[in-house]
Amino acid sequence: MKTYHGVSPGGRRSRSQIGTSEEAAEMAGARRSRRRSQIAVTRPSRRSRSQIGASEEDDGLVRPGRRRRSQIGASEDRRRRRRTSPEAPVPLPGDGDTPRNGRRPPAPCESLPLDMLWEILLLLPPQPSSRLLASLVSRRWRGLATDPNFIRQFQARRRSWKPPLLGFFERRRKIVFNQDILHPPDRVPAERIHIPFGMASRGFEVLGCRGGRVLALHRVLRQLIVFAPITGEQRYLAVPAEFGPPSILYGAVLCAAGEQDHVHGHCHCSPFKVVLVSHRRDHQPQACVFSSETDTWSNIISTKYPCELHGDSVPATLIGNTLYWLLSCNAIFWFDLDMQSLAVIMGPPGMNESGNYRIIKPEDGADGLAIAIFLFPNLQIWQRVINSQGIATWFLRKTVEMHSTLGIPHQTRRKVWQDKVLGYDEDNDVIILYVDDSAYMLELKQMQSRKLNGTRSMKQCHPFTSFYPPGNSS
Repeated sequence: MKTYHGVSPGGRRSRSQIGTSEEAAEMAGARRSRRRSQIAVTRPSRRSRSQIGASEEDDGLVRPGRRRRSQIGASEDRRRRRRTSPEAPVPLPGDGDTPRNGRRPPAPCESLPLDMLWEILLLLPPQPSSRLLASLVSRRWRGLATDPNFIRQFQARRRSWKPPLLGFFERRRKIVFNQDILHPPDRVPAERIHIPFGMASRGFEVLGCRGGRVLALHRVLRQLIVFAPITGEQRYLAVPAEFGPPSILYGAVLCAAGEQDHVHGHCHCSPFKVVLVSHRRDHQPQACVFSSETDTWSNIISTKYPCELHGDSVPATLIGNTLYWLLSCNAIFWFDLDMQSLAVIMGPPGMNESGNYRIIKPEDGADGLAIAIFLFPNLQIWQRVINSQGIATWFLRKTVEMHSTLGIPHQTRRKVWQDKVLGYDEDNDVIILYVDDSAYMLELKQMQSRKLNGTRSMKQCHPFTSFYPPGNSS
């Protein structure tokens, strides 16, 4: 029987041949497994992010994992949505696309034309801090707010403004200036309010404030002083001999500038007038006018209608070209600056029953005059009108309940304090009331009030209004 290469014709192999082939197969398998392990080391298989994190946690190593293309696209979408979210600034038309560096586009106010921004800043209110706060917005705003041409035009707009209420003068042990009316940004620094050294004397008493000036009287020395707290200007005047003691003196100071474009409230360097009122021993009133331009007192002006002045000086109210003072006999004393004449008229009913009244301007710019009578919890506004036949009558214009207006709760007061009118600002139509040992500032047009600090035991105050230039940027 023939065999081919050691194999029998029936295909049977010997036991030695089978063992040899099995060993060869095992060696080939071992070589293939070694080759696969080498490939696995050089080419790691793709695994999910969770599997990579688990393996890294197991061996304590941190390896950067590969992200899929879909995951990269999702993160870019999130960043794109974050840039266009409502919290981020939206690009304005014409500003171009939002840059990739994350810088915000300019604010809308910065993209306004220069002439338009100029007109907007001219509408700033006359408070002392208006231009200062506007200059803090940006360099562009600061350049406009400090531009000399803008400042001149800004001050020219003051003709249609009313000078702001900066504070009020009151007498404690001496004449002091209270600034609690203004909020801190608008308060005038204390070192820029110039009060004459002699005002520390107890003999001085303020008679009135107007046009940025203050009129005060030393009752013992019978000497008047006119001073401007903003500029420090002061001038002493001797009381005419006809107004000697023991007569009671009323007085008022006012601007005498006659220019058509003059702005009242900025009268620190303008000429002024002083009106002095008293009564003779026969109780007939008399008046005299001082002019700073001529440096002289006018002739004595008098009337035959008898009247009696209060012991405490009552500030005058200027309505038009007429000064009005309240008298103690239910009467009103008025002095016409144009006609250089004086007269006495009767007040509304109820003035004798209450000493809490003050002459105020009528509402809506009407002719005549009005009186506020304060009987807590009500404030009555009386107005005087003249009919077609020339007969003057008083009528009750309105009555305002003060509990809700002043924010005072309805409750029984433990201690009864005298309710009174402390002062009146004729420029801004603001009246200052005293209730429960506290002062309240009340705007008569809007009937809005605010409680003032540091006003306990007040008897009377004189509101001081003036335009005030912050720093040297006047």
